[in-house]
Amino acid sequence: MRILFLASWFPYPPDNGSRQRTRALLRGLRAHQITLIALTDPDQTVTRVPELDALCENIIALPRKPFAPRRLSALRAFFSTQPRYLTATYDAAVSAAIRQTLDANKYDAVVASELSMARYAAEINASNLVFDDLEIGIFRDAYVNARGWARRRNYLTWVKFKHLVQNLAKYFRLVTAVSEVERAHALALGLASTQIAIVPNGVDCDAADLITASVEPLSLIYNGALAFAPNRDAAQYFVREILPLVRAQEPAAHLRITGRANQVAQNELSADNIVSFTGYVAEVKPLVKASAICVVPLRQGGGTRLKILEAMALRTPIVSTSKGAEGLSVRHGEHLLLADTPRAFADAILELFRNEPLRQSLTDNAYALARAKYDWTLIGEHFNQLLLKCAPQGLC
Repeated sequence: MRILFLASWFPYPPDNGSRQRTRALLRGLRAHQITLIALTDPDQTVTRVPELDALCENIIALPRKPFAPRRLSALRAFFSTQPRYLTATYDAAVSAAIRQTLDANKYDAVVASELSMARYAAEINASNLVFDDLEIGIFRDAYVNARGWARRRNYLTWVKFKHLVQNLAKYFRLVTAVSEVERAHALALGLASTQIAIVPNGVDCDAADLITASVEPLSLIYNGALAFAPNRDAAQYFVREILPLVRAQEPAAHLRITGRANQVAQNELSADNIVSFTGYVAEVKPLVKASAICVVPLRQGGGTRLKILEAMALRTPIVSTSKGAEGLSVRHGEHLLLADTPRAFADAILELFRNEPLRQSLTDNAYALARAKYDWTLIGEHFNQLLLKCAPQGLC
């Protein structure tokens, strides 16, 4: 098939979940002729990537329009039927580039990654459109968990988001969700069950097998950039309410937070070298492998956590909230430990520090599950089969 793939993130370097997913799905579609249109960050320098050149017949990188909060745009967005970040980042140049590409070529399928690209795909008069990774939970949770004025503001965003998804869905022949939880959210908004397929997030188990590192005793890691609000909330919750309980019994316990974090966040969370910040790292796997425990104290958000899948593949024990493990086929006491109160979370960490047989059992089971269900090779082939069924004939 000839496929036009619209990616909300340029897939290299694969240093966040969206980039990793796009790269994996492109690998799954490698038997086809792919044109990739991908958005790049303002500070990103796009260079030739041999693997990407091998996967794609044509690559078009376009700059992402930054979200610039301005009073006038906020007022305009208030009266819009779409959430503010979508109205503020809509780029006519991206729309024109997509249209120009379609005018020059015929495609058997057009894949739009995430909501930011699905809105452009919906402008196309075509029958074989695929919306990959419809994520609803993060918008729903932002409203449900908010309080006071923020709840009213987030409710308005939630209403606009629901209306947008319901309107967009009618343009797509296939919509994918990463978990049964997200699929249930989509069904609740009125999407047809036959329209929604589950294509989970995954992990490269072969790449994880190549990572070697000595485990640092009493070390904890949270691999999530604090620029993302759910990650910031999780880090605040852990440092303020859980870590003191752990250190009361293990004074040498310490936490490492990876990813971008501004100075305000660092000043708020760091104290006496108990919490350290790595900043951006191109490859986080060795840090996770070297940690005694991966903690996932998330209380909000949607989708599924690649940080958990990565730790599973690296054989690093995991303690998570139920929200953090939401949508994954993991069980407490078999693949990881789940804890939803500060005391229970701290006790789970202390138990793993001291119980080597439990650590071994959890990591063995988690690795086996990652191999059997969440390896990107399996997921990529599943996505390939879905597209073959979606667009067996006819051109966009």
